[in-house]
Amino acid sequence: MASLADLDLLELVGYDGEGTLGLIFASSALLGGILFLLWFALMMIGGIAADLFDGIFGTDFDAMGADASFKALTFQGVMAFMLFFGLGGLWILDGNSEQGSLAIVVGSVAGFGSMYGTGKLFQLFVALQSDGTIDMDDSIGSVGTIYLRIPEGGVGQIQVESGNAMRTYNAKSEDGQPLATGDFAEVIEVISSTLIVRRK
Repeated sequence: MASLADLDLLELVGYDGEGTLGLIFASSALLGGILFLLWFALMMIGGIAADLFDGIFGTDFDAMGADASFKALTFQGVMAFMLFFGLGGLWILDGNSEQGSLAIVVGSVAGFGSMYGTGKLFQLFVALQSDGTIDMDDSIGSVGTIYLRIPEGGVGQIQVESGNAMRTYNAKSEDGQPLATGDFAEVIEVISSTLIVRRK
């Protein structure tokens, strides 16, 4: 019966016990694989921890924000390089143990290719990210409809297109005159979180 003591980790990645170069490739693949598994487990725990902290303490804990993504990118690139460098080299040595130079070249190409692919993948993830921030200044010059009557010298609401969507903002008339619901008005300025509008 096999026990845990009989488990040879280097054998798991394909090292047959021959040659120093094979040992280097196997160690690289094993270390890259272990780091990947640890990183993946920490990401899963980090996501759970973020939800727990957010729910229990009401804090905003971002385990993988934009800054963390860029820091992790280097780590993930190194992980990918080590894993594929080792596996690529072992694959060549498995066919012919005399081809050490070819194994180094293939391992390096596989490692750099995986590192490049990882970088491109994370570039895509960052490009897909959107913070959803709406700039009220985008509504300047737009014509909208008074949604909630603007009393004389007071504040009401206007519906205006901003950020390719119809939005409702607090609004105040430029001259302090009242505007009725349904009136058209042009946004001429933004002060704090209130749009200054002029009757159209």
